[in-house]
Amino acid sequence: MVRELFNGIAGRYDLVNRLTTLGLDKRWRRKACEMALGYLDAERPKILDVACGTGDMIRCMKKRLEKRNITAEFYGLDCSERMLEIAKKKVPFAQLKVGNAEEIPFPSESFDLVSIAFGLRNFSDREKAIEEIHRVLKENGLLLILEFSRNNDFLGKLAWLYTKTVVPFIGGLLTGNREAYNHLWRSIRVFPSPEELSHELRKFGFERLLLRWCFPRIAFVMVLQKV
Repeated sequence: MVRELFNGIAGRYDLVNRLTTLGLDKRWRRKACEMALGYLDAERPKILDVACGTGDMIRCMKKRLEKRNITAEFYGLDCSERMLEIAKKKVPFAQLKVGNAEEIPFPSESFDLVSIAFGLRNFSDREKAIEEIHRVLKENGLLLILEFSRNNDFLGKLAWLYTKTVVPFIGGLLTGNREAYNHLWRSIRVFPSPEELSHELRKFGFERLLLRWCFPRIAFVMVLQKV
């Protein structure tokens, strides 16, 4: 279902993201990359972006690393062939593969950093995906998560109302697939809080290094280390 959903909206996925978040999604990615890369000390890191979509996270990390004169090897994995077709044009330097997080097609201990931006909610088997991410990370490797969640403070409630009402309207208008954007708020509704997710990840061998909410407190950044 998720594969068909994203194949169906791939052509206007980036446009809808920019419009519905008022450009904040780019800011969220920049902040997430800066926070995670601050913990990265590999000289030539290998980085995998899971559920990479159209490649925005990969491009963001490359820009941040170039400012530090660090050259990295980038890999992307996504279940949607149409999203990857777009990603190939945006990040031609990355090695992209069609696949699922539950069966990552790379050897154990391959990567210094694995990132997931707005994809963790969509995994069919989150526990299996987390196990796979742990497997492909090197010792002391980093996991970067940028994800949506509900926050019950004032800004969080406003952002949730906007996500539940305005985003499906705009997304449906531009893509002709309102159900895809109804899936967004439904998946957020059942997703664990950052604290609950942190506890879940600890059971699979990850230690949390950082947790930050992003304005307007509908998205959060979490950086963890494989232990």
